Amino acid sequence: MTAAITYLGTATPELTDSQIKEIFANLDVAFNDVMLNAFFHGIYTGVVAVTLWAVASRNNFQDYRRPHFPVFTILLLYIVATVGFCCVWAGAISTFISDGESFWTAYSVSPKTSMLLTAGIVATLSTVLADATSIWRCWIVWGRSWGVVLVPIACTTLGIASRGIVTYYTTFGSHPSPQALYLENIVSWSLLYSSLILATLLWCTILIIYRILRVGRVAGRVRVYQRVIEMLVESASLYSVVLVVLLVMEARNELTGTFVEDLAIAMRGIMPTILVGRVAAGHARPDDSWNESTVRSSLRFGNHSSSHNDTEMSVGSGWDTPSAVRPDLEEGLGDITAVRVKGASPTASEHDYYAHVVGTSSSVDYSVV
Repeated sequence: MTAAITYLGTATPELTDSQIKEIFANLDVAFNDVMLNAFFHGIYTGVVAVTLWAVASRNNFQDYRRPHFPVFTILLLYIVATVGFCCVWAGAISTFISDGESFWTAYSVSPKTSMLLTAGIVATLSTVLADATSIWRCWIVWGRSWGVVLVPIACTTLGIASRGIVTYYTTFGSHPSPQALYLENIVSWSLLYSSLILATLLWCTILIIYRILRVGRVAGRVRVYQRVIEMLVESASLYSVVLVVLLVMEARNELTGTFVEDLAIAMRGIMPTILVGRVAAGHARPDDSWNESTVRSSLRFGNHSSSHNDTEMSVGSGWDTPSAVRPDLEEGLGDITAVRVKGASPTASEHDYYAHVVGTSSSVDYSVV
């Protein structure tokens, strides 16, 4: 039994130096977590603003026929992320200001049930929206094939269920003691949740990268850096890397995993926003260009069209350019003169030949226009 001592007007149990040091380390991590969360949310706000500006600046008629689902998704995702950040900020105010009379009261404060429930709902909705964006892009890239996205849809559904269990235990279950960092039952469900979300992202990432490389090899006109940027944005591979690091931190119960979690929360909103902004701004491939048969047929049609145009230009260029008309006319007049000398074409005249040439040139010009 430890004796209580008075510290700044509050009863504080007698603690060892190592325990006090650990408490202050946890409080430092909690405070830095709020600051880092605010920093990442500010970057996220800037990305959303630039994306919306890029979408609004496309006033062409074709843009009105684009699906509005992706833009609505990133707006809803940003609203949900903002609500989650407000919950984090309110918890920091409660910990360090309202209940911050001493380090012990700040350390032993328990969050409100409503705040925990809101944070759980926000995390679930954010996961659904972010994964839906990745699955939608994978579906588009693979030519709207539902068989490709069945596995990520199943993983996302199971991940939502596991996140709901985590929210239930965190909100209505027994609260951990101040010395405990994680509950054993929450750690298992958290790992399952992170693993399922990671499986969804890795599935979509690998398939999108493979599709980009395959279609790019068929097209053969995309530069290397453009293909790298396309793979990074389309596949959300950076978000997958962050989730891998977060999964390792959660498995090891590392306290600094909170900072990686802040980065993962920000990347969960930033990567879909950049993807949707790239698509809405017209910098991504057209949706119908992901079909390899379409790419091959367009290449063949392009070669045929170019050769046909070259043939037409080689035939008709003599009638369009005055400098080229003169040699043809001189040759024609020479031929007529030679024929007239020989007496083989008594009805042909220079005026008739010139009228025939001019009429041909006029017919060609009107057909081009």
